[in-house]
Amino acid sequence: MRTRRLEVPSEDQGILASLLRLSDPALQGLDLALSRARPSLEKDELISQLREEPNLADVGDLEQIVGALLSLAGTAYSTGVGLDEILDAVIAEIKRDEVVDLSESDAEILKGRLARLAKTRSVELVAKAGQLLRANDRSFQSVRVITDLRPICSGEDVKVAGAVIVHQLAIRALHNGRSETTYVALDSADLATLNSAVARALKKDRALRSFAITSDTPILTPTGE
Repeated sequence: MRTRRLEVPSEDQGILASLLRLSDPALQGLDLALSRARPSLEKDELISQLREEPNLADVGDLEQIVGALLSLAGTAYSTGVGLDEILDAVIAEIKRDEVVDLSESDAEILKGRLARLAKTRSVELVAKAGQLLRANDRSFQSVRVITDLRPICSGEDVKVAGAVIVHQLAIRALHNGRSETTYVALDSADLATLNSAVARALKKDRALRSFAITSDTPILTPTGE
């Protein structure tokens, strides 16, 4: 079977290879900490949990290591390619570029360590959650409502005889890596309908979170919520 080719930036190759320098206690500590950590899409929160493991206190590039593991697990999930195949491609790229001196024995050790850590509960959940949140044609960024009073003019002398209130709903979303803004005209009745729909969605959100707590299912929430 042909080996898949992946582009791995040189700095990322160094981060991945740094796993070879981890002592056995540090590796075991990282494995245990990732298995026990509460899954979170906020990287700082996840890292702070890992820092509570005594054997990880001296691992200076812990954040970069965890980021690389999340990237590997996310790539495997989003592409539908097995993690082992992804790791084979990564190891092959590191050897090909020769940025890091990697012997055959070191390559086997590195692949084993990457596989072990990338399959931990927290890494798998966070990587999949990140991919699922981005699995949309457009991702919401911001919203605002612009309200205008538009006059109605009448007669040859063009006097203001009345007015209408028009609301413009401006939704900014990310599409194919670019921000796009869509404008939708609303009247007062439309605003009430929109408000009702949002209120109902918030009720469903609370109901689902309550269900998740009851069933001991962690909810991974994006930053800012």
